[in-house]
Amino acid sequence: MAMQTDLDRIENAIDATISRFSGEAENLLEKLVAVPSVNPEQPGVNKADHLGGESRANKLFATYLSNLGMNIDYVEVEEGRANLVAILRGTGQGRSLAFNGHIDTVAPQEGRFPDPWTAVREGNRLYGLGATDMKAGHAAMWLAIKALDEVGVRLDGDLHIHSVVGEETMSHEIGTTAVLDAGYQVDAAFVPEPTSSGDLLQMSNTAPGNALFAVTVRGKSAHWASRNLAIRSGGGGDSIGVNAIDKAVYVYNAMRQLEEQWGMSKTHPQFLPGAFIIHPGVLKADVGIEAAPYFPDRARFDYLLSFPPGETYEQVKTEVEQHIRASSALDPWLREHPPEFEWYASWPPAFTDPNSEFVQISLAARNAVAPSEYFSAGVIPAGAQSDASFYEKQGIPAVVSGPGDLLRAHAADESVDLDLVPIAARTMARTALRWCSE
Repeated sequence: MAMQTDLDRIENAIDATISRFSGEAENLLEKLVAVPSVNPEQPGVNKADHLGGESRANKLFATYLSNLGMNIDYVEVEEGRANLVAILRGTGQGRSLAFNGHIDTVAPQEGRFPDPWTAVREGNRLYGLGATDMKAGHAAMWLAIKALDEVGVRLDGDLHIHSVVGEETMSHEIGTTAVLDAGYQVDAAFVPEPTSSGDLLQMSNTAPGNALFAVTVRGKSAHWASRNLAIRSGGGGDSIGVNAIDKAVYVYNAMRQLEEQWGMSKTHPQFLPGAFIIHPGVLKADVGIEAAPYFPDRARFDYLLSFPPGETYEQVKTEVEQHIRASSALDPWLREHPPEFEWYASWPPAFTDPNSEFVQISLAARNAVAPSEYFSAGVIPAGAQSDASFYEKQGIPAVVSGPGDLLRAHAADESVDLDLVPIAARTMARTALRWCSE
């Protein structure tokens, strides 16, 4: 590694270069926003309308990176959805680092602006779909590497960019995991997802795991006027009919009971008490048609739960099912017709030791360039999941810190504070300079 005075000189030159090229980074962000890269698996969209958008955005990004002397490759597991891998080769003597960003966005919503893919500037904010989540991160990645190139820095270790597809639908098998499995392994990863909600450029080393699942409760259809016979003393009870909504409420209350238990049983030193939850997001019940004059014979809850680092999806899945089945055994109908579970997506927790060398290097870089009154001096839990989890799952330390406001992500009028882009670039350049060394 260079002497400290040399590092200071190089970092000062990098800062000045980032300031000089920030306007070009903003132009790149506008161009990336202009390429619709909606994840074609997003709920409510026609896949055919959006297939290929992620690839087109990555090819645009690749033109900027190839101009910096980066080697370009693509990893395409699903046709029309190509991940971009760009590598700035080092001397081969140091540790490697990846900047990871997902190029896919959520579906557009109706907002103030007629075209979600036309960037609009208002003061220092840039509006457009994907601006904050997370194409501003791509602009910051380019700006960091542009500065290293302009200053003439050659790192000891390789510096990668992994611009991946599928993140918005947890499709890591065709995105980040596919890139790693294709042989593009690294010694650490920096993910510039938006981390500025309420504070400026926070840095995270951990995030909860989550799982999406559905619980279906079966009933027995009958005419609405039979309800008194089905639920009152002296009636025929279940032999007359069973309203699946009634039984679903029973299951819902059992799930709430488990959630309350989790408030005490599921803990982690970096998370507030009660952080891990079981969220009911969708309830649907009917007899095949939406009509009130019937006993609905099916009801389905869709849930999203979160769980702490140190626990696994398999453990949590077993715990939830065992609790609901034990509770259901106390109800005569549910004992004979137990709830049906469908587990359809999961995201592992993220955790890199906050005292590890990589976290400390990244944190020192952020603290050196961001105004200290705006952020927590240490790392904090992430407000949402990211592809950092899939690096950490393979034993690769990772941090998350980037431009953009998480509270504006997935919003109708998504926007980013452009002042955050050069700050993020300075953080990443410093991290690369100090990590990718002998």
